[in-house]
Amino acid sequence: MQLVKTILSFNLSSLSECIFLRRLNRFTVLVESNGTMLEAHLNNTGRLLNVLKPGVKGFLVETKSGRLGYRLLGVYVDGGVAVLDTLTQEKAFARAVEEGLIPWLKDCSVAGRNKRISDIIVDYQLECGGREVYVELKSAILDLNGYAGYPDAPSERGRRHIRVLGDLASKGFKTMVVFVASIPGAKGFRLYCREDKLIGRTAWEALSKGLLFKSISIYFDPISLSIMLEDPDLHVDLCSECSDI
Repeated sequence: MQLVKTILSFNLSSLSECIFLRRLNRFTVLVESNGTMLEAHLNNTGRLLNVLKPGVKGFLVETKSGRLGYRLLGVYVDGGVAVLDTLTQEKAFARAVEEGLIPWLKDCSVAGRNKRISDIIVDYQLECGGREVYVELKSAILDLNGYAGYPDAPSERGRRHIRVLGDLASKGFKTMVVFVASIPGAKGFRLYCREDKLIGRTAWEALSKGLLFKSISIYFDPISLSIMLEDPDLHVDLCSECSDI
């Protein structure tokens, strides 16, 4: 059994509870907070239909930049609070790397962000024992009977990242895609081909070229106001939800 660890904490003054009302567009949601309706930024571009349901309670984080002033951090699901905010997911991953909490990245440190390679920009460049490692994060919010899934919508961008990182791996670069499972109690990660019928073949081809697929699981604890690392090495399944597609 994994020991859950705190990797990112928030100040009480920066958070507020809210009720999700509806999604206005891809990047904006309408919520009610402290009796006032307001718009908040949503930086997770997935459909999120399984979690963003009218009336669901969640948390906003106050921002110092941007026109809206708030981002939707996460919402309540069965078992706790799912982390929707991809910026928080990225910060949590980086903190876990720097603190040596991810066993398969034990000797690594963050060397760069948003690195352009070929025709893509990857989230992280890590330095691991003198070797560069390029890491792209993908948010896994879809709940597949207790397993975290990705994607929940067709993702040409996701396929392109996987394809390019696979090509780089075949040329000797060390590359990986890390799925950030952000639903509490995730039993594992599963690639979900029922929403994107092309992503399975793309992933399998990249895997054969040397691209690594890994996963970690996190959630938000509303008591300590912290992001918790639940599993630093969540099982990855690229086949179960793709084999009959």
